[in-house]
Amino acid sequence: MNATNHYKKYSEILSYLIFGGLTTAVSMASYYICNTKWGVHYLIANVISWVLAVFFAYITNKCFVFHAKEWSFAGLKRELQLFFGARLFSLGMEELGLLLLVSGLDWGENPAKFLMQGIVIAMNYGFSKWVIFKK
Repeated sequence: MNATNHYKKYSEILSYLIFGGLTTAVSMASYYICNTKWGVHYLIANVISWVLAVFFAYITNKCFVFHAKEWSFAGLKRELQLFFGARLFSLGMEELGLLLLVSGLDWGENPAKFLMQGIVIAMNYGFSKWVIFKK
């Protein structure tokens, strides 16, 4: 298989990883600023970082990763509801994981956030690929 075929085969995953990395950077940077620089409680800082990252992720996933062509009002409404619903679910899982790791297992806030972010990326890819932007 030549390089072009490899790219076509894996372009969606590569794009997701690139934009997922950028989304993670948005999330981590905003979390760090809120929590470390501004002293916002880690759970509240996580929600703020989540909101910023989800807005960024929806646009990049729709336009650059899954190349979703749906632009009707009904289609956008469906996508947005599913996207934000899935992200709310993963936020709940992340918040629970942070609470358990930080308060229950006495992990540091930033290492716990890093671990939970990896788990969230995997969950969100599945939701986006097989539910929200399925072709």
